[in-house]
Amino acid sequence: MQAEFVCEFLSLCRSHFFYTAMETSAYTPWEKLSSLLSCLDLIYIDLKHMDESRHHEWTGVSNRLILENIKHAASVIPLILRMPVIPGFNDSVANISETAGFAKELGRHLLRVELLPYHRYGIHKYEELDRAYTIESLNPPSDEHMSKLQGIIRSAGIDCEVGG
Repeated sequence: MQAEFVCEFLSLCRSHFFYTAMETSAYTPWEKLSSLLSCLDLIYIDLKHMDESRHHEWTGVSNRLILENIKHAASVIPLILRMPVIPGFNDSVANISETAGFAKELGRHLLRVELLPYHRYGIHKYEELDRAYTIESLNPPSDEHMSKLQGIIRSAGIDCEVGG
C-alpha cells in the first residue's frame, strides 16, 4: 500500500550505507513488489501453506499470487522464506515436503528456509484488544517435531533453521 514511500525510504537508507531488508506476505501485485526489490539487499517472504485450498481456508486468500511473487523475487534478490509452523494447519510431512520441493526450484538467491514454531505470545495482545483468541488450546510444536520438519527441508539440499 505504501510502495513508493517505502522505496524512497529504503533508497535513502542505502545511500547512507544501511543494509536494507523487508519482510512481507508478498500478497500484492508483482509491479508493487518488484518496484521495491531494487531498494533492498534482502527480502523475507512468509509462506504459510502450499495447498491453495488450505491456504484460502485459513487466511482468506489464495496462495497463487504469493507463490508466483516468491518465484519472481528469488530470480532477482537474496531471499529467505519464513514459515510459521502451526500444528494442524501446515506442519504435516506432506506440506513441508512440498515446501522443500518448491524451495529447491528457487535457485541460488534462496538463502534458507526458517521454520518458526507457533507460540502463544499473542494471547495477551488479544486480551488487550478485547478480541477472542480462537486457537487458545493450540500448543506449540515439540522440538522433536520441529527437528523432523527441518530434516525434511535439509534433505532437499536447502539450508533450514528453526526459529528466526
